[in-house]
Amino acid sequence: MGTMGTRCDRRGPMGGRAARRAALVALLLMAWTLGSTLGTTPGGSAARALPVLQLERARAGYVPTLDGSEPIFILALGSDARPGEEIDGQRADSIHLIAINPAKHRATIVGFPRDAWVAIPGYGTNKINAAMTAGGPDLVVATVESLMGVTIDYWALTWFDGFRAMIDDIGGLRVDVPFDVVYAYARAEIPAGPQTLSGKDALAFARARHALPAGDFGRSENQGLLLVSALAQFRAEFAKDPSRLLDWVGAGLRNMRTDVPLDQLLRLAFTASTLNPRKVTNIVLPGGTGMAGGTSVVNLDQAALQAIAADLRDDGLLRKGTIPPSPNASLLGG
Repeated sequence: MGTMGTRCDRRGPMGGRAARRAALVALLLMAWTLGSTLGTTPGGSAARALPVLQLERARAGYVPTLDGSEPIFILALGSDARPGEEIDGQRADSIHLIAINPAKHRATIVGFPRDAWVAIPGYGTNKINAAMTAGGPDLVVATVESLMGVTIDYWALTWFDGFRAMIDDIGGLRVDVPFDVVYAYARAEIPAGPQTLSGKDALAFARARHALPAGDFGRSENQGLLLVSALAQFRAEFAKDPSRLLDWVGAGLRNMRTDVPLDQLLRLAFTASTLNPRKVTNIVLPGGTGMAGGTSVVNLDQAALQAIAADLRDDGLLRKGTIPPSPNASLLGG
């Protein structure tokens, strides 16, 4: 398959400075994102003043349980803010609930279609991505907690230029692209197969939807695949030299805004190092398109939603019978 604009580089293992920053990508698994100052400078004065990643506890004074006895729930958000806009005041372009079971070294990623028509606490019913416009990440947390019946421990937020900068800063993200992906807006064609995606191509992979048979559902699954790929890349680098954990966390602290104490960051980074990427379940809440007040929306399958939420909340894992079909099944040969 040819390339209209960008081309995906096929590179070898990362080394040195890039490898030390791979933990940022791993924290992306526990947030929608994955050092000193990044080499890529986003445009816009408001954008330049912001870190590439914001990681916060879900509520003031809350101390999550990180000893492995309970699942860890992290809400990963991608803002559609453009240069000059505040990232936490725009719509949430990607929304993923990440459930980690430290004891079993497994995790679940649940994608929410951005147009899902849901109840937003205190604001009536609207598309789920409007929650961040109305009340920032805290309101998205409250909305997802209400839908899923879980207590979220942390939320993380990044944006287009921040995401691209993070990927470029680690030397690219290794992804086994399952099928050819076309994103005409960025004039990018990404061929199937194992490769290292640049920041621009990783962003194109995360945003492409028009060429997918299930549209936004398929895009959300592809975004989850990037998170799993980030974990796999981090694990590979950690296995080479576990002593780099402190270097990785230090690089992360220089590039993100956080209220998470250092001891919790270290625990989270160590937890990421114990997760098996092959045992991460990546799903998207199923549903269908409809109309509400003249606006196109996604109506979630309520029976599937309730089954997934009930299965997830106790241990963060899903039984085989609860896992919905892949929205990209027709492209995967399924």
